[in-house]
Amino acid sequence: MYDRANIAWGFGYILLAAVAGGAFGLQYRVMRRYTVENTSLLSMFFATIVVPLIAVQVMLPGWTDAIRAVGLRQNLLIFAFGFGWGLGAITYAYGFNILGMALAAAIIKGITITIGSGWPLVRRWAEVEPLPKTVTIGGLAVLLVGTLLAGWAGILRERELSRPRLDGVRPEDELSTVPKPTGSMFAIGLVMVLLSGGLSSCANLGYDYAATLEQAMGEQLYWKATLIRWMPMYWGGITALFIFMGGGMIRNGAWRNYFAPGTGRDLLIACSMGAVHVLAQIPYGIGAYYLDRAGKAELGTTVGWGVNIGMALIVASAIGFATGEWRGVSARAANTLRLGILVLLGAIGLLAYANSLAT
Repeated sequence: MYDRANIAWGFGYILLAAVAGGAFGLQYRVMRRYTVENTSLLSMFFATIVVPLIAVQVMLPGWTDAIRAVGLRQNLLIFAFGFGWGLGAITYAYGFNILGMALAAAIIKGITITIGSGWPLVRRWAEVEPLPKTVTIGGLAVLLVGTLLAGWAGILRERELSRPRLDGVRPEDELSTVPKPTGSMFAIGLVMVLLSGGLSSCANLGYDYAATLEQAMGEQLYWKATLIRWMPMYWGGITALFIFMGGGMIRNGAWRNYFAPGTGRDLLIACSMGAVHVLAQIPYGIGAYYLDRAGKAELGTTVGWGVNIGMALIVASAIGFATGEWRGVSARAANTLRLGILVLLGAIGLLAYANSLAT
């Protein structure tokens, strides 16, 4: 009999993380003066330095001792995963600008699910019994199908909304679309999204390899100890953003926006984005903790990551419908998205069942 309480807590926290992850980025639409670089760097500094340092200082006394206890090599490994995760965010921006949001997101999410959920399962391959292992792999495969369907629906939407009407006006007033890339530009965009897909999975891989930090804190702290897993990874992520986005702002002069009059509103919105980002990650770690404790095999970072990505896609799709992004598209495109959502829900159910079988 599996532990229903831990299962419920685990999926509850992951749902919270998925809602935040699906909603992340909405604030970009209301920025007035800040560029994407301004907003991203400030929000991530708030999310990876300010909030985590306050949280661990209050909730994890002696956390620096645990950092030292695991040794420099382990901390550097987690830092490297964080640096890769930061590069994933940057390469996504380039890939998105070349290939368009729908195609870029579909490829990136697919690779992120495969590597981010697959590698933790491979690490525990001998510990997981055949039936839960098979169901987990099946659930991840169905999740990939749902992701591809959602991506295809997005591609159909972009094509339809970028097609001029008879009067020469684009649908949805002055919708800005990315020109279809050809030749070398398409190749560059494809390389960027392939890199981003692999690098973005570093968020989960770094969390998985940081288990030694949680163990160094001691079991008496329960879920609170998961907070320390993020610290070296966050340091790596913000380092990558400072180097590349900070360097870009120095070159193009966008850093001046931080000191321009009338940008206080943008500053507050960027910080709110940082708060949303915290809610997209910390609760995921807590959810994975509870899923691990629900059974004999630790499938939290395999099942949890897949469920998190799937739920975030569903939330993002729902927000898109609610905000009118799908207004005016064909029934084919809308129904493809609805089918993708149903497949994603089925995949989440399979993954939940796999986690229950591992108890």
